Amino acid sequence: MKSKTQLPIWIFWLSLFVIGVLLAWNNSLTVTADLTRNQIEFKNWHPYVWEFSSFLIIYILYFGVYWLANKFSLLNQNWLPNLFIHIIATVVFSILHVLLMVWIRQIIYALMGGQYEFGEGYSEWLYEYRKDVVTYFVFVMLLYAFQHLTQSKKPRSDSAVNQKLQVKNKQGVFWIKHADITTIESGGNYIYIHAGDQVLPMRSTMAKIEKELESSDFLRVHRSYLVNLNHCKAIQRQSTESSKLELLSGQVIPVSKNYRGKLLASLEQKLIKAVNIKS
Repeated sequence: MKSKTQLPIWIFWLSLFVIGVLLAWNNSLTVTADLTRNQIEFKNWHPYVWEFSSFLIIYILYFGVYWLANKFSLLNQNWLPNLFIHIIATVVFSILHVLLMVWIRQIIYALMGGQYEFGEGYSEWLYEYRKDVVTYFVFVMLLYAFQHLTQSKKPRSDSAVNQKLQVKNKQGVFWIKHADITTIESGGNYIYIHAGDQVLPMRSTMAKIEKELESSDFLRVHRSYLVNLNHCKAIQRQSTESSKLELLSGQVIPVSKNYRGKLLASLEQKLIKAVNIKS
C-alpha cells in the first residue's frame, strides 16, 4: 500500500490567499457594477477598499481558527462539545473581523480625504455575522479536507502482534508490544502504560498516544483511559451516566457515557470479525 505524499501546510495557506484575492477582486467588480447600475454615487476605489479590507482581516483571523480547528477538532469523539466551542468562536471571529475591517477602512478613507461610516452597528454586525459563520466553517472544512487528502498514511501491518510502542522515561528506553498493553492511563503531564505486571510512566499526552495507536486495537473509553480491545472481558453498567469495563486481568476501569456506544460497537465488530475468520 503506497503512502500519500504529505504536502507542506504553506501550500494550503498560499492557495487560500490566492483564492481570497481573486474572490475579493471579483466581488469588487460586482459591487462596482451594482452601484453603477443603481446610480449610487461612489468613488472608484471604494468597492476595492471594502472587499480587500474584509479579506485581509479574515485571512489573518484564519490563523487563530486554524489553531482552534486542530486543538478542538470536529472529527474526533469530542466533536459535540468542540462544536459548541467553535460556535462561540464564530462570534469572537465576527466581532474582530468587523472592528478591524472598519478600522482599516476609516484609516484609508481619512488618508484619501474622506470619512467612512459603517452604519447602524448592531444590525450591520448581524448582517456580517451571518456571512462570517459560513466563512468560518467553510475554512474549517477545507482545512480538514486538505489534512485528510495530504497526510501521510503509514502502511498497516497485517498483524498487530509484532507492533511495538517505544516508551522513554528516566529509567531508559523500552519497546512494549501493542498486544501486551492492557490500558494506558493519564495523570498530569504523564501517561502510564499498563502491560502485564509492569506500569511504565512516560511524559506525554493522551491525545498524542491515541494518535500514535489509532491504527491498532486501542480505543479511548474515558478522558483518562485508553484500552486494548483484545483485553476486554465485560462491561458493567453502573447507571445511565457511567459504566465499568472489566479486563481479562481483573482490572476494572471507568467508561464515560460519551464513549460507551463506540466501545460496544467496536467490541461487536471485533466479535463479528473473529467469527468470520473462524468460519
